[in-house]
Amino acid sequence: MLYNQTFNLDQVAFSAEGLKDAQQTMSALKSANKELKGMMKTVKIQDIDNLQDEMMDLMDVSNEIQETLGRSYNVPDDIDEEDLMGELEALEADMGNEADEVPSYLQPEKEEPDSGAELNLPSAPAGHAAPAGRASAQADDEFGLPTVPQASLRS
Repeated sequence: MLYNQTFNLDQVAFSAEGLKDAQQTMSALKSANKELKGMMKTVKIQDIDNLQDEMMDLMDVSNEIQETLGRSYNVPDDIDEEDLMGELEALEADMGNEADEVPSYLQPEKEEPDSGAELNLPSAPAGHAAPAGRASAQADDEFGLPTVPQASLRS
């Protein structure tokens, strides 16, 4: 019996706390409702619709400007896409034929069996020759370029 009485008191306390929480929630909802009503007086749906329409018009004008600026001057209006595709296919076929062939400068040299002579290739330069008008006393850097005179360097 004591256990049942304690349980009943706990239930009443729990209900009282629930009602206090409900009162606080109602108070918060009322103040939020009042604040929203005040804000809604300053915001009108017609103003939002007008603003959206204005933005849409501005975006359309912007797109027209971009299209105008992006126009090509040398492209005629009467281009047939079928003709263009035919030309593209012909170019691709030509490129395919060329890709199978090795250019002459990449082909290995053919040695003539009866010729014992060496190829006449130019020899590599032995040293740095000073260009005309340049003093030979001027030093070169590690890349073979003339060094910058010290007087022209700023510090």
